[in-house]
Amino acid sequence: MTTHESPDPDGRAMGQELSLRVILFHEAVAAHLGLNATEHKILSLIAAEPGVSPGQLVERTGLSNPAITKIVHRLVSLGHVDRRKDGSDGRRYALSVTSTHRRDLARLFAPMAEAMNGLVDGMDDVERAAVTRWLTGTVEILRRSTAELTRLREADGPADRRTD
Repeated sequence: MTTHESPDPDGRAMGQELSLRVILFHEAVAAHLGLNATEHKILSLIAAEPGVSPGQLVERTGLSNPAITKIVHRLVSLGHVDRRKDGSDGRRYALSVTSTHRRDLARLFAPMAEAMNGLVDGMDDVERAAVTRWLTGTVEILRRSTAELTRLREADGPADRRTD
């Protein structure tokens, strides 16, 4: 039973359902673009910060230099990313998404964006405030939880490698 079918879903179930649906949607977008999930998320980071360098992507993701290099090369070869020499440091590259990629993404997201706008437009101010509070809180909980898991991974290493 999904939370949509449940008469009184709890916060954990609602968060779990939201997480699942967001992941599945982004997996479908990635597949449509010919990418895997990691490539799609790296592409999102590049789109969010035009001019980001591969080294900065290594720092932000924890992936290795060779992994980022391979992903960036693939994104460039598929026409999603432009890679240009950084004007301030000729040894570095600045990455940005292509205009073609922006158009493709806008087309893929348009039906969902229209539906989401319709959903919000159908809410009164009290409902909007409640949804905003829940979503803002959920994002903050996810941010803190991710930071904590990252801290634990860095301190202890992956759980599947532990012998205790």
